[in-house]
Parts: sequence; structure tokens; C-alpha cells
Amino acid sequence: MNSKSLKRLFSYLKGSSGLVVLSVIFGILYGSATVAVPYFAGRAIDRLAVPSKLILNIAVIIGLLVIASVVQFALIKMNNRIAYTIGQNLRNATYSKMHRVKMAYIDKTSAGKLQSLIISDVETVSDGMLLFLNQFASGIATILITLAVMFYINWKISLIVVIFTPVSIAVSFFIAKGAYKSFAAQAEIRSRQTAFVGESVKNFRECRIYDITSKRIADFDGINEQYRKTSTKATFLSSISNPSSRFVNALIYAGVVLAGCFAGIGGSISVGSLMTLLAYANQFMKPFNDLSAVYTELSDSFACLNRVFEYLDSEEVSEEIRSEDLPDKNKQFDIEFRHVSFSYVPGRPVLQDISFTVGKGESFAIAGPTGCGKTTLINLLMRYYEPDSGDILINGRSIKDIPRSELRYYIGFVTQDTWLADGTVMENIRFAGDHITEEQVIEASKKSGCDSFIRKLPKRYNEMIDNDRDDISEGQKQLLTIARAMASDPSIMILDEATSSVDVVTEDRIQKAVRKLLNGRTSIIIAHRLSQITSCDKIVVIDGGKVSEIGSHDELIANGGFYSRLYASYISG
Repeated sequence: MNSKSLKRLFSYLKGSSGLVVLSVIFGILYGSATVAVPYFAGRAIDRLAVPSKLILNIAVIIGLLVIASVVQFALIKMNNRIAYTIGQNLRNATYSKMHRVKMAYIDKTSAGKLQSLIISDVETVSDGMLLFLNQFASGIATILITLAVMFYINWKISLIVVIFTPVSIAVSFFIAKGAYKSFAAQAEIRSRQTAFVGESVKNFRECRIYDITSKRIADFDGINEQYRKTSTKATFLSSISNPSSRFVNALIYAGVVLAGCFAGIGGSISVGSLMTLLAYANQFMKPFNDLSAVYTELSDSFACLNRVFEYLDSEEVSEEIRSEDLPDKNKQFDIEFRHVSFSYVPGRPVLQDISFTVGKGESFAIAGPTGCGKTTLINLLMRYYEPDSGDILINGRSIKDIPRSELRYYIGFVTQDTWLADGTVMENIRFAGDHITEEQVIEASKKSGCDSFIRKLPKRYNEMIDNDRDDISEGQKQLLTIARAMASDPSIMILDEATSSVDVVTEDRIQKAVRKLLNGRTSIIIAHRLSQITSCDKIVVIDGGKVSEIGSHDELIANGGFYSRLYASYISG
């Protein structure tokens, strides 16, 4: 932790920075009140023979204790507010960041790691922040005021404390440095652990189908053992920081006692002043001891904070301004891929010099073997990724010049992977926005063929569903995603294996509905079942990341090329 990181962390107070100033003021007041108590206690001891002055000093002590209690209560309230406001804003920032990072970051980062960072790491930072606030201002005030009063009482004895304090700090710093590294490793392993558990819960059927439950348990035990070792080391290092500093402080205290006794025998210091110095010698080191005592939490918090800032500093998509007046969705669009090349990993091209044109209102299919780059073409069109070279144009305009939100406003996209949000059936189909009416939802459901099974649900369109619901089949979930795309009434429709999870009868019904939906719209279809694309106006065949041939189904069959062999292999079963 450094001042730059701390300043950045406090920036997440967003307008509530006045609370920090109040916290510092109240911390100084609390530290001052607690420091003043031993001073007046010493004066009371020296005035035992004068009842009036003794009572006055006792009254002052009681007043200081009351003030310290009230100030401490207010300080705790303020510090709680500061810590958890920062936590709230930091969590909002990390979740918002997830929607701005580049798709490559999401593709390479496990869901569990992101969940751990946004929830667990931010919570750890918030808890550490609370501990820091409770110790910082009052601790600094205690150290400075105590030191000033000690020198005022007896500067020679006070020098013992000043000279040997750096030893205590050096011991704590040396141990803390090792503890921080261990806590950083602990945070990383914890995110892996969270990701592993999430993956196992989500895919428990596959684990049982392939009878690898025992292996998964063994793998988890391995990660858990790593976590145990790292946590044990981190906790041990942070735990010995406090007793080590206390040992040095005890030696300092013993030195003050010894010097004070000699001074008392020589008559250069009163009994009350000596008692005050002894109290201050212990009180002076208390903030260091307190910080050492909570260093386990603080080290973990600092390690998590650096992980959070590293994530917040990751590269994100450029900010774009969406046009205020969007063209009518009924407008037709043509799409052109012009010499497009792309690679996920530099030096390993996935697409090479791809060129083709999709005419206005034309149904266009992309065919080819698995892994040839069909879905990658769609990823580029949706601007999830940017081409390494070449360009993609819509109505002659480069998509680089079209804001992503505006581009996707016109496109309906049904992927091969179904996903449903936690909510009602109605909310899922209206996912594109509340501007979609209930009548449009029902119409889209009828067209896609999912209205019949929706009406069999207990609450019909108001039934709560989610992606993991078992009594709704994958095929039915896919029908819902098709209805969702239909309800958005897109100008360009993209179907990427959109019927891969439905039976032949349902597929035929969907195909009829899709043909009605696609009538007059520009559409791109990807399907492994070649029977789904035979009626398309044009088919582009991708092989090895390059365009192999382009034409209608009949033209490609007549050419006797790669598509002809692919189709022959398909119909032969």
C-alpha cells in the first residue's frame, strides 16, 4: 500500500470526502483525550495531600473519559460509513468495468475469478479500510501528542523511547513485507478456488456422466491444500509481527522503568510524573501494536486492492457516441467483408483475406467444417473483436465508424449457446427493452413455436425461470432465445446454430417461422445441418480460414467443389 493507492481508493467516496476530514478531526480529538488521561492521573497522584486539587483532577479525568467515549462512538459511525461507501462504489466500478473491457479479457478470464474479484476482493478491501480508518488518525495523534508531553515531563527518559522505536518499526516492516507477498498469492488461489467450485456446480451432470467426481474432488483438494499452505504462511508471518513488536516495546518499557527509577531516587522526577511517563511509554507504542494486531486483515486487503486496481486498469473498448436519431429499423442493409484477416493469437491467423458481400434483404449462409472461422466472422461483424486488417462495411460505411450500441441496435443475434436471465418468461423475451409490448412478446412466441409450452407453465408468461431450470429442455430454452430475437424486430438477423438443440419436427416449425421473419431482411445463417441453408440466396464456404467458394446451393453443387463434397457427406449420414 502506498499513498497513491490510498488516494485513489478514497476517490471512490465521490462527494463524501468531507466525512474523511471529520474522521481525521474526531480521530485527533479521541487521541488527544486518551493521551490527556494519564497526564491528569499523574497530577492527581502528586496532589493526594490536597483534596480540592485531587477532586478537580479526578473530575477532569472523568470528563475526558466521557468525551473520549462520545467521540469514539461518532468516529466508529463515520468510519463505517466511509468504508462501506467506498466498498459500494468500488463494487459498482468493478461491475461496470466488466461491461467495458474488451471481449478478449472476458474470453480469457474465468467467471469465478471475476465473481471473486467483484464480490470477495472488494469486501475484503472494505473491511481492511474500516480497520485502517479506526487506527490511523487517532494513532498518529496519540503518537505525536504523547511524544510532546513526554519530552515536556522529562526529555532524557523520553529519548529512550525515541531511539529504540525505529527498531520496533523495522521488525514489523520486515515481517510485513513477507506477509504481503503471501497474502497476494492467497488472493490469487482463492479466485481459482471460487472459479473451480462455480465450474463444478454448473457442470455437475457432466462430472457424473463421465464418472470423474473423485478426480474433481482430488483436484479441489489440491487447490485447497495450496490455499491452506499459503494462508498458513501468510497468517503466521502477520501474526508474529505483533508479538515481535511487543517484545521490543517491552524492552523499551523496561528501559523507561529503569531510567525513571534512577531519576526518582535522585529526586529529579515526582512519583506522579513517573507514573505518567510509564503510561505514555506503553501508550506511545499502542498504535504500532494495534496495527500489528490487525495486519493479517490489512495485508489481505492491500493484496486484494492491488488485484482490483489491476483489473480496473485493464484495457477497455473505446468510448463512442451513439447517434441521437437512428434510422428506421425497416431500412434494408447490405454487408461487405473486404479483405478481412484476423487472429486471436498473433502469428496464428484464423481468417485470411476474407471478401464477400451480403446484398440488401438477402439470406446469406456461411458453411464450412468446425473451427474454420464461421463464428469468428460474426464476432467481427458484431465488433466483439476488431480485424487485424481489412474492413467490414454496412451500406458502404465502415463499422469502425458506427458506434457499437448503434450497430447492435439493428442486429438480432441468436447464438448456439442458450442463456436465460433470472426473471419471468415475459422479462426474458422483452430482454431488449421495455419498449417491447406484451402483444409483441406473445406474437414472437407464437412465431418461434414456444407459446404452446409457455402456456403449460403454472404462471405462463409470469413464470420465473433461469438458465439452470431443469424442467425446461435445452430445445425449449433455444426457442425462447429465438423469440427474444424476434421480439426485438431487427433489421439484420444472425442465426448461429440457432436450432442445434431442437428436434427435427420443432426445427421444421422454427424454419418456417424464421423464413417469415427473414422475409425482406438481411440475414446471415450458420448451421452444421446443411439442410437449413439450402434455400439461402447465397452461401459462402470457408475452409482453412479462407473463402473456398461462393454461390447458391445449386451452383455450388454443380461446381463439384468443397461444398459439394461436404453436402454429399452430410446427406450420406
